[in-house]
Amino acid sequence: MPRPTRTRRGAGRGTRHLPETDPSVIIGIDFGTTFSGVAWARSTRPEQINIITSWKTSFNFNSDKEKVPTSISYRNKDETPAWGYAAPIGESSLKWFKLCLLEREDIPEYLRGSQNLQTARASLEKLGIHAVDAISDYLRELWNHSLGCVERAEGASMMNLSSLKVIVTLPAIWPAYALYRMKEAIEKAGIMNFRSTADTTLQFIPEPEAAALASLQDISDRADIKTGDHFVVCDAGGGTVDIITYTVTSKDPMKVKESVKGDGKLCGATFVDERFRLLLKSKIPLSSWERLGEDGVARLMNAEWENGIKPQFCNDGRDWTIQIPFSSRKRDHDQFSSPDINITNQEIIDVFRPIMSQIVELVTTQIQEVKRRYKKLPKFVILVGGFGRCQHLFSCLKRGLKDKVEILQSSGARPWTAVCRGAALRGLEGSSNTAESAICSRIARASYGAIYNVTPWCEKEHDIRDKEWCPVTQVYIAADQASWFLRIGDTIKVGKPVEEQFHQDFNEPVDSISTCLIYSNAINPSVRCDETVKELCHIRWSSIPKYDDLPSWKNSKGQLVKRLDYIIKMTSNGVSLDFEISYQGKIVASKNVAVDYSESGVAARRSVEQHLFVDSDDDDDSGTYVPPDSERPEAPNWGNLNWDDHMASRIPGM
Repeated sequence: MPRPTRTRRGAGRGTRHLPETDPSVIIGIDFGTTFSGVAWARSTRPEQINIITSWKTSFNFNSDKEKVPTSISYRNKDETPAWGYAAPIGESSLKWFKLCLLEREDIPEYLRGSQNLQTARASLEKLGIHAVDAISDYLRELWNHSLGCVERAEGASMMNLSSLKVIVTLPAIWPAYALYRMKEAIEKAGIMNFRSTADTTLQFIPEPEAAALASLQDISDRADIKTGDHFVVCDAGGGTVDIITYTVTSKDPMKVKESVKGDGKLCGATFVDERFRLLLKSKIPLSSWERLGEDGVARLMNAEWENGIKPQFCNDGRDWTIQIPFSSRKRDHDQFSSPDINITNQEIIDVFRPIMSQIVELVTTQIQEVKRRYKKLPKFVILVGGFGRCQHLFSCLKRGLKDKVEILQSSGARPWTAVCRGAALRGLEGSSNTAESAICSRIARASYGAIYNVTPWCEKEHDIRDKEWCPVTQVYIAADQASWFLRIGDTIKVGKPVEEQFHQDFNEPVDSISTCLIYSNAINPSVRCDETVKELCHIRWSSIPKYDDLPSWKNSKGQLVKRLDYIIKMTSNGVSLDFEISYQGKIVASKNVAVDYSESGVAARRSVEQHLFVDSDDDDDSGTYVPPDSERPEAPNWGNLNWDDHMASRIPGM
């Protein structure tokens, strides 16, 4: 019989996106762990990106800040929840619920005991709601406020004429199910509700990529940037810190490609906050701490830490004094005084230290990988995000990098709003007045493929455990093998799909066909479906070719076998994957799925509905970049190790 074949792995032609002609309003939403922000722009004025402010507040300040607390308070079932600056500071407000989208096994072990996280989970349980419900309630209020601000600026008549393009950011390190839960929350919030006048569309973008788009806009006119330069974007937020590195491929217009595989970790500002809270508790007598209560502690943290020590601290040797916000009677006369708590500079350093070490490790690992692969250091490290404005973070990185790599940290609100501004920039791409994306290619953070069977089974190439007899083809096959369209570390060109050809053999008509797609986070993905290969999704075909129309061949018994040849095409946008299955040029199945960089997931099991067949001759992958095993080291145990010595050991040539 003829030997089954597969087309070579490679990129197909990209789809050309024609410029939009109808007016649209682009709304970028950065839903953060501690603060959220919204940016918007008109497709006809892409150079003007606006930031939502004028938040409703219970205080005499904060209403014009560029972001709003990710906090919500359920006063009673009949009232609209208080949110943002209007939510009370203290135990009655729900915070940190963004991280509650993650399953326990996807929270690093060292964070599972976090007081803030435990409090958030307990609050959700007490309220009898899921994190998706809390997020949808919060997003509903955020959306209604933002839409009202845009309508006041543009007018109701113009808004009715305009389509809405909503771009929502997500941490790059989140597992796939988190995207689906976020999408559910967005739909429950009413953001995608039907509008009789114009459409509303939804798109996701990784937080570090959004931050990078905003950073590109900020540095595009720098005279010291040239083609071939690398720069690292460190998006340090409340919960996650994401690292991504780009190479400049063109200056006019500014174009970049991702240099090495990005990384990230749950080591944001909230974990520093939690450590300061523990320090504060150790300083205040137990009776006073209990008298303060959770609400009092929260107010103290907000006034003295969040808006006091944390943004100002720069390791300048200064000690800090905090007043306990209640009075005690003096012994000698009928007056009251507030007891003072003294906190030393060294104690604040110790509060920051473990989080700083993790962030520095993320940055230095990226720099080391750029040095290893390109034989040169990045030109810049650009700090963005709320935590990216931290003076102490700048000092730690500057000291560690010894001025070998310049660190850029803007002042004011620009670092804080980088992610939502970048989301708006993504939404503007393809509009009539905007050029195509500045990002030309990405690096795959995981491997993606499909389960298939290899025929014939070969003793030298295949595991004996996978040897099975196929009654249709009358040969032994290597069952449940992994065919990888995209391997971890591969370059993904924006808008260029990856294609693979498969075929399936039948000896009788079938009512349904379902294709099983898989992924793996292993550095070297397995060729067989072992425990490292996870099931991504099943795509059920919407149209099945007529059995009698399929070409025929005969097996060794002379039995007639029908063969169905088809192509699986995959396109990535950084957060999700678009899959299309086509037969003779006609799409018979398609699906958009979230990409998954987590270690969780259901192990891929044999699909009883179908097997894909290819022959055992594989393509040459010698040009594929494979990251080293040390790509994700744990944060160092500092001990008495000198910071400069540690950094020098991490970055060759420094």
